[in-house]
Amino acid sequence: MHFIGIDIGTTSICGVIYDFLNQKTEAINVENESGIAVDNSWEKIQDPQWIVACVIQIIKKFESKYSDIKGIGITGQMHGIVYVDNNGNAVSPLYTWQDNRGNLILNNNITYAEFLTDYSGYDLSTGYGLVTHFYNIKNSMLPQSAVKLCTIMDYTVMKLTGRTEPLTDHTNAAGLGFFNAREKKFDLSSLGSIGIDISMLPEIGESAALTGYYNSNIPVYSAIGDNQAGFIGSVRDRKKSIHVTVGTSSQLSIFSKEFFKVSSLDTRPFPGGGYILVGAALSGGQSLSVLQSFFDSVIRVSSRNTTEVADFYEMINALDYTKGDPAGLTVTTLFNGSRSNPFGRGSISNISTKNFTARDLILGFIRGICNEIYDFYSKMPYELKKDKHIVIGSGNAIKKNNLLCRVLEETFNFRVVKSGHDEDAAFGACIAAVVGGNYVPGFDTIQ
Repeated sequence: MHFIGIDIGTTSICGVIYDFLNQKTEAINVENESGIAVDNSWEKIQDPQWIVACVIQIIKKFESKYSDIKGIGITGQMHGIVYVDNNGNAVSPLYTWQDNRGNLILNNNITYAEFLTDYSGYDLSTGYGLVTHFYNIKNSMLPQSAVKLCTIMDYTVMKLTGRTEPLTDHTNAAGLGFFNAREKKFDLSSLGSIGIDISMLPEIGESAALTGYYNSNIPVYSAIGDNQAGFIGSVRDRKKSIHVTVGTSSQLSIFSKEFFKVSSLDTRPFPGGGYILVGAALSGGQSLSVLQSFFDSVIRVSSRNTTEVADFYEMINALDYTKGDPAGLTVTTLFNGSRSNPFGRGSISNISTKNFTARDLILGFIRGICNEIYDFYSKMPYELKKDKHIVIGSGNAIKKNNLLCRVLEETFNFRVVKSGHDEDAAFGACIAAVVGGNYVPGFDTIQ
């Protein structure tokens, strides 16, 4: 009895097949090469057809090895949108969560995202689907044949099942913006008052709801957000655990049965009930890519062999480090700004004649990542934090980087345990299919 989970990430697309009875997994990871060349630096778009084709190829590879596939669950990059026509076909690119058009100026030095936040009272950032949609309306960029908008995961479900209209769940609907998380519905009044046609919104259903069948016989379940899927795929004990994931971005998540509203944190619906409070950094693991590019450029400049590159993670993990190591350089890793300050940027300070070294630079970057994550934790309500004593770490930057785990432990003063799966969000999507097929009573029973 096997279940497939697909995670449509920004930089890679991963499939996991889960042997439910024997508790074993197998993964396929493909680089996401769907990026589309653009004329404007603020645009970040991808080809939805390429993504769907890639997903289907992953499913076919699993089908060729396993004949007893009982369900398919989908997750992926939140916030972004695709426009579809009456036949359920994409009539636009995928505008990803990294798209920056919401930070362009609307009028009077106010950005589109700032205007919508001030007008509606919701915390809205560039990359949120309905911010992107508002910009497209104002700039006459709405495809003429568009009748609905949806996430890339919802669109993939449509293509797998033959649906012509998108169905989204609460986790993905919340990622689009203008969503009342307490009541679990879009704020239709606010949307209508700014000129957004509410008929373009996707239908909202329950998480892991049966949406149709792939190849007429394999059940496909409604997609869930990758933040929630990663939590489900990593965390065994919600009451005692803090979930930290460091991939392209980084996130800190804590589960709550009750609704909390905290400034600079997102309160996101959780499949099966409850919420997760989330602090989301825009750089996270990408900060290490910035540092890697710097070291590669230094090697090219200083070496006659211009193709020579260092094994970056091997270099990091080989560093001699002990708890309480002197602080050295102070690095702020806001290379993409933050949700609250999109125009903020990173910095390196406390430079002396002795600490401007490769070692101190690496430690400074890693401490900067950990400090940004811990800042989110410090804002969490005490009643949610008081019983937490373990950090569950997921994402490739944590899996590959022992030094990051050690500094994270020192920062939190908690033990850091790496999650048991290489692809946590895709595994969480497998679990969604297990729950959707009623093979277990619900998400709260998963251990």
